[in-house]
Amino acid sequence: MRNFTQLLSKGYDGALSLPIPMAIRLTDLIPPGAAAGAALFLRWQNYHVLAIPQRELINTPHRPRFFGVGGKRQNAQESFPDCALREGREEIGNVIQHILSAPSTLRLTADGNLETLQLAESLRPRLIWEKRRHSTHGSMAASQATYYLVAYDALLATAPTPQREIAALLYLTDAHLAHFQAGVGLTLQELLDLGAKIHCQPGLLIAPDAELVPHGTVHLLIDQCRQSRL
Repeated sequence: MRNFTQLLSKGYDGALSLPIPMAIRLTDLIPPGAAAGAALFLRWQNYHVLAIPQRELINTPHRPRFFGVGGKRQNAQESFPDCALREGREEIGNVIQHILSAPSTLRLTADGNLETLQLAESLRPRLIWEKRRHSTHGSMAASQATYYLVAYDALLATAPTPQREIAALLYLTDAHLAHFQAGVGLTLQELLDLGAKIHCQPGLLIAPDAELVPHGTVHLLIDQCRQSRL
């Protein structure tokens, strides 16, 4: 979503929409059977842990995108925390210690409104993102339906490793993310020269001159870096 960072910045500056009732739950916000998934905000040794899927190296090898760890629910009965944990195990191994409950939740609606919610959930997500602009790749590429992404903070018990469809894990600090604030990508070599790290699956390589492009929930991290520097 092109203006995702701008909307988040507006919200952090205090221009939020009308208050939301305290008793609201995820089931009140996300229709039964809607296309939905979960993501994780992860850190390891002061680095944000971000994923480069193998499909990015196939579809756009010179400009691959990087994402937060996560993916779609298996079915409508799978809870979002369970989805986040399952996707985490599948993508980075059985290394998630536990999911954290956020003090409040940001909700970015499909029509561009930003709200701060106090959800009546035992595990409150950090972000609910209603997406109508979909990637040109994947199962929802031609769909006009809303996809709901629910993203949580979580702790890692040990170092993650890229698994299955994840080609590599990218390790970036807040300082690295700050370089993406102008809306442009950086090459892998530029990031490595700045002290970033990458862990590829055996036999998989990313070209040093490949321009890495932030996508999805990574924009929230970039925006929070901007806010912390104001």
